[in-house]
Amino acid sequence: MPPKTIGPRRSVAIELILFLAYACFSASWMVGSIVTPDMVHEFGLDAIPSSVNNAISAAKILGNFVAAWILVKLGPKWTVSLSCLLTCAVVMGALASSFPVFILARFLLGFGGAVLMICMTPYVVYCFEAKQQPIFIGLNNAGPNTGNLIALLSVTAVRTWLGDWRAVILFYGAFSVILLVLWLILGRGYPITPQAKTEKAAPAVYRYRDGMREPFLFRFLFTMTGRLVMYTVMLYLFPLNPEFTVDSQFISLMIALTGIPGTILGIVLAEKLKRQISLFRFSGVAQTVLFFAMLLTDSASVATACAIGLGFVIFISTPSLFTLPARLPGATPQKVAVILTLYWTMAYILQMAIYALIVHLANTVSWSVAMYFTGFYSLTFLVGTFLLPDFDRPEGQKSPQETSQEPPEGGGEER
Repeated sequence: MPPKTIGPRRSVAIELILFLAYACFSASWMVGSIVTPDMVHEFGLDAIPSSVNNAISAAKILGNFVAAWILVKLGPKWTVSLSCLLTCAVVMGALASSFPVFILARFLLGFGGAVLMICMTPYVVYCFEAKQQPIFIGLNNAGPNTGNLIALLSVTAVRTWLGDWRAVILFYGAFSVILLVLWLILGRGYPITPQAKTEKAAPAVYRYRDGMREPFLFRFLFTMTGRLVMYTVMLYLFPLNPEFTVDSQFISLMIALTGIPGTILGIVLAEKLKRQISLFRFSGVAQTVLFFAMLLTDSASVATACAIGLGFVIFISTPSLFTLPARLPGATPQKVAVILTLYWTMAYILQMAIYALIVHLANTVSWSVAMYFTGFYSLTFLVGTFLLPDFDRPEGQKSPQETSQEPPEGGGEER
């Protein structure tokens, strides 16, 4: 690990700015989607184009893929500065004179948010001790839900107050501009690579190809894909379900709302539990059981209770899960950034493919088949928990997964 150059108070200030910046990005994204019908009407379009959301999806994939490379080239402080500047492109969207300019602004917004997300965990790894990391990683993972809820709970009042959709987007975009200025004043960088042991030796650089050789990456991807697809379906597809026991939009809102207290509970459990793998397995069983119970019941009360429980169990293991890359042997902020870059890139591509299949099933077969497929696919999370390393296993009882993670004696190959 590079030597510390950021003090405790500055570390907390940095974490707070990063959290708020990502929450504001999520709020701007959500608000942009909400006011899209107004934008479509003003630009004289016949319907809402798929490119409005596809621009964000494409930007997330590209942004995630190049984030670690940008981090190495620009350094941590200026990479975050760039990402915050790009999230301010929402202002450009508010001033757009044509639909293509609006879509370009959405693309830049998504690209900036994707790069910012990759930068957050390496800062936690560098700034905070191992015992504190689940707290701040959990906080970071609450950022998207926090921003979405802020937008959902406030946008009606803001639209009533300001009226014009451009003014509404500018209102939320202004907070991103403020946080960019705060970051430029308070943000600090850190050494991106460990210092070489000798003056002649070059500093070790962890590259994308090194990350692709990491067995943990593919185990983590397999584990998380079922959960990511389920959450995406519940947030974006399930609200369109025409015939459900309860208002399907209400069910989706309950899952989103309980994500934040679920994350807070997960932070507490990450500190209390001796073996986090037990929490992962409980979460895997509970999410699938609650999902199927919600689908199969005829009781509105039971379906609502299952949705509330589902939001909790999806997020209680998140703070612990995203500490795993930081607990790999030889973990540095750069290594963590590369692992997360590759993970999120592949995860979003896989999620888009599976989500498209589920939408196809809903349109051509039935909603029930599409939802059952989602539930069975979510089992990858439970199966994957038996593939992940158990870093809390008592000394001398290392699992085969952990053994395969350890570098050979004398270090890895020279780069």
